[in-house]
Amino acid sequence: MDRVPGAPELGPLEMQILGSFSPSESLSVTDVQARLHSSGTELAYTTVMTVLSRLHEKGLLIRKKDGRRFLYGLGKNASTMKAGIVSRIHRALFKTARLKPLLTLLDEDELSIEDLRALRRLVDSKLKERAK
Repeated sequence: MDRVPGAPELGPLEMQILGSFSPSESLSVTDVQARLHSSGTELAYTTVMTVLSRLHEKGLLIRKKDGRRFLYGLGKNASTMKAGIVSRIHRALFKTARLKPLLTLLDEDELSIEDLRALRRLVDSKLKERAK
């Protein structure tokens, strides 16, 4: 797959941990470890801490001291990196069929009613934004 020049290379675990963050939230190592656990991934505290430190070094996470621990949040480069990853996957799997990834999600019946309603709200919001 194509890489964005100058963009850091991410491994599967780094992508999974980066994907566990929502915009404007701060998580501790323990918080991230708990999220991974709830999604079926068991990792040692030190492993999670190491991956978070690496993502911070790559500029994808910011961190701030909170007592004796660090709290991590998405860095300004994280959304660009996520968009690049999605774009590379799209080009590799779907070539020029721009709607194919969305249709694939809809065909798999993995989206709940709530997910579908949230998707509808996002699409409606984007339509209003573009109509301006």
